[in-house]
Amino acid sequence: MKKAVWISFFVALVVVNLAAEAANYFAGVQVDMLYRLTLVLSITVVAAIFAGSSILVGKLGAERPMSGQFRPREVLACLEMRKTRCTYGAVASLLGIKSQDVDRILGPRRPSASWVVSSSTHRPNGFLDSEIHPDLFRNARVIDSAEDLKQFIYDCRAPGGKG
Repeated sequence: MKKAVWISFFVALVVVNLAAEAANYFAGVQVDMLYRLTLVLSITVVAAIFAGSSILVGKLGAERPMSGQFRPREVLACLEMRKTRCTYGAVASLLGIKSQDVDRILGPRRPSASWVVSSSTHRPNGFLDSEIHPDLFRNARVIDSAEDLKQFIYDCRAPGGKG
C-alpha cells in the first residue's frame, strides 16, 4: 500500500507539472503552484483509496484456515460429501477455537451446516427440522475427536476421497 501511494504521488507530480507546463507553453495559461500541489495531493489520495480498496477486496475472497491447515468450508464440504456427522468439540479442536464459537464460524443454520452436532444428542443445536439435512441420520458414524476429523478430511482430500 505504501509503495502504491508513493508511486502515485510521484507519477501525479510529474504528470501535473508536465500538464501545467504544456498549458503555459501552448496556451499561455499559467497554473499557480498552489493549484498544482492541490492536484498532486488529490490524485495521490484518490489512488490510495483505490489501492486500499483493491487490497481489501483481494483479501475478502481468500479464506484463511484458522488452524493453519483446515477451513470451516472444507470441513462442512467433506462431512456432507461423506454424509457423516461430527461433534462441535471435534470441529472446535481442529480449528483451534472454542466450542461456543463453532456456530458463529459455520454461519447461518442451513442443511449443509447441520452435520456438526452435539456430542450428547448427535443432533445440531437449535436447528429446525427444515434446516437439517435430509441425509443427516443416513450414516450412524459420528466423529468425536479432532484427530479422527483430521484423518477424515485427509481421506476426503485424497484422490477419489469419496469412499
